[in-house]
Amino acid sequence: MASSDFVRDTLTKWKLSNLIKIFEDQEINEESFLLLTERDIECLIPTIGPRIIFRNRHNALVKNMPSTSMKTPLPGKRKSDVTDANKQSKKQTHHATSGTIASLDSEKNTVKKIMENVRSKLDEIKPSTKLTDFLRDKIKTLEKDRKQIVGVFGKTGSGKSSLINAILGVNLLPSGAQGACTTVMIQMEANMTNDQYIAEVEFITMEDWRNELWPIVQDKSCEAKEDKDKEHDEEEDCIYDDEKITALYGKDAYGKDVEEIMDRKNFSEVPEFYLSRRKLISCNTAEELSEKITYFTRSDTESVPFKQHYWPLVKCLTIKVPNCNELLEHVVLVDLPGNGDCNKSRDEMWKSFVGNCSAVWIVSDISRAASEIEAWDILDNTVSLLGPGGECRSIRFICTKTDDIGDNENADEHNWILTRNESTKKKVKETFNKRKNVKKHFSGGEEFFQVLTVSSTEYRMRNILEQEETEIPKLKAFLRNLNDHSTRYSDLIAGAYGIISLIHGAKSSDMTSSKEDVCKVLEQRLKEKLESIGQYMEKPYKDFDQCLLQGVQKSEESCEKLINEVLRGKKGGRFQIMMSICNHDGVYKPKGKNRREINMNERLASCMRHCIDESFTLYFPNDKCGPIKAEIENFTLDTNSLLGGHQSMSLHLTFLKTEEKELKAELIYDLIKKKKEIYFTLNNSIKDSMNVSYRRAAEYKGSEALKRMKEELHQHAKKDHIFQKAKNKMLDQLIKLKDHIVMQLMFKIQESLEISLKTPDSSLLPDVTEDYNKIKELMNMLDSQTNPTAFPTQSVQGPTY
Repeated sequence: MASSDFVRDTLTKWKLSNLIKIFEDQEINEESFLLLTERDIECLIPTIGPRIIFRNRHNALVKNMPSTSMKTPLPGKRKSDVTDANKQSKKQTHHATSGTIASLDSEKNTVKKIMENVRSKLDEIKPSTKLTDFLRDKIKTLEKDRKQIVGVFGKTGSGKSSLINAILGVNLLPSGAQGACTTVMIQMEANMTNDQYIAEVEFITMEDWRNELWPIVQDKSCEAKEDKDKEHDEEEDCIYDDEKITALYGKDAYGKDVEEIMDRKNFSEVPEFYLSRRKLISCNTAEELSEKITYFTRSDTESVPFKQHYWPLVKCLTIKVPNCNELLEHVVLVDLPGNGDCNKSRDEMWKSFVGNCSAVWIVSDISRAASEIEAWDILDNTVSLLGPGGECRSIRFICTKTDDIGDNENADEHNWILTRNESTKKKVKETFNKRKNVKKHFSGGEEFFQVLTVSSTEYRMRNILEQEETEIPKLKAFLRNLNDHSTRYSDLIAGAYGIISLIHGAKSSDMTSSKEDVCKVLEQRLKEKLESIGQYMEKPYKDFDQCLLQGVQKSEESCEKLINEVLRGKKGGRFQIMMSICNHDGVYKPKGKNRREINMNERLASCMRHCIDESFTLYFPNDKCGPIKAEIENFTLDTNSLLGGHQSMSLHLTFLKTEEKELKAELIYDLIKKKKEIYFTLNNSIKDSMNVSYRRAAEYKGSEALKRMKEELHQHAKKDHIFQKAKNKMLDQLIKLKDHIVMQLMFKIQESLEISLKTPDSSLLPDVTEDYNKIKELMNMLDSQTNPTAFPTQSVQGPTY
């Protein structure tokens, strides 16, 4: 029996002949039919009734098949290079990982229930005291869900949507082939509440849309313009404007004024837009949601009859995926356009997403990965937001469609694909290594920039490649590691252990003399440590001062040249671009897709940034521990050293140790945010200094207007000493960083010392002996896997009064 006959006859026998076409369209033969997984079945058969029948009969068929039949390759196909033992080992490893995560989730829930119970007991204490208020607040903020953001870039047709669908195991995102690429940002996260697929559509404001419409309507239509010498940039802007208008209103929108177009009846299907609310869409299946969100992410102006598409109104789309906590519980995947947007609110959100990315995936078709300009432009255009102005710790360049063998059908498909994969990886790495301006902002080695060659089709079908060879499992493992369930659990239980230790310690008899002795030692240590940190922070200040001094000199010498370079390469329309720059605080944002903005402020700051790049990467690296972060991590009051002489204070010292650890984590989080602010100080300072000049320059008209505008900007930059002001503001930010670190350590540690060692013990506190012992047992299990001496965990029998 032919392979295709087997599938057709089997489905007919099972009275599921209506599925035959679906299986044929997916090119499922006998071998792949027998290897179908639960996820494959769900993708193929979205309807529950037929899927249940198919699954039961498929399981019975596979169970009764002779083992050899599953291992015999089809004619013309290769034998598996991975042994059954290796496959089983990988399967067991995956199950072990899933089991570990499930176990951690169970233990986390146990800890949460215990602490909720303790908080309820504290709520019953009347009147409340400073100590009880402090304890309740600590329990309330015990678990902090700070999500890691993975930004995914890639142009239409690169296979980005198929890749994300394969990783999540659902047909969720419409493929690029179904419509034009838009500026809509799509973020995907786990639905931790129920089993629904949920989409939240966040719209731009009505005022934003009116402001976008006005210039478009004023121009009437691109076809009506008679300027044959129009630049390509302007033509692309017109095309993009046309797409926006026709997506929402159809082809007859031109000729209407703004008020007609803004009429409420045009938004009858999205009343949320008019009410400034988010639109919620909830579905039982990924396929159903995928169909509904198409109208908010894609443009299909050729549909008959006309159907409105709302992507021009969308600021961001959030999709919540059920049963994805292993990959997305603490991670957000964000599908990003390659550049920002001319709409201010969308542009600000885009920059915020990029600046907050922990990792970036750049997706490109393998046939042109090393040479595709657009993919590499993404890296060039976003490097300041990802590197010094961001927190990106890894870049993955993902080459898709590796199963596409083109005209090489007679080759050994398996070996040909693997050989091309390795060759492509080498070429892409060589291309990256040539981008010195990008590399200088990142200090990481091989681990920072990696190239993967993937096939979403083969990951699901496995006709030629094993799943591991598609490298999608590597991306899933990357997301699992980024979720970092074990560290989050460790932080949760350590925090809970500290809080409950303090309650139990404060419930015991008042050991005034011991507390006073311990407090004096710790306060002296705190004073010495703060002085040490303050002295160290003088070093980056001095280094930046020297670098910025050079930057100011170079900027003043090159100012006129920097202003002229902004319009380099523009043959026509330079006056209009300069006018737009002056009317928009120094920034010209083209309307077309993936078009690079022109930023006068960034250009004027470029010499100064270049002078500080090396020092900035040294003190504020993204991908390793820099010296300022090390100073924070090395800070300690060494409470363990006091246990020998003050064993009776072990519970109080345990609390202080957990507080110290939590505070350092908070400061490192603050350091990341503040280093971004420091980096963009130069640009923002120059923007503020130049605003008056921009407004004055925008008033010039006539044949010499462009020349006079540039002279105005140059003279103002010179007279107002904008570069010296920018230097001073950056140095001020470094002083503020030092003050923030020192003051937070001083105030928070002093507060912890006061609460634990200077507040009278209270017999009114609840008895938490049983809760303490449960948490202590979990803590001991955790310590046995990491550092057995991390915390004193002596058993307790109950409070003494």
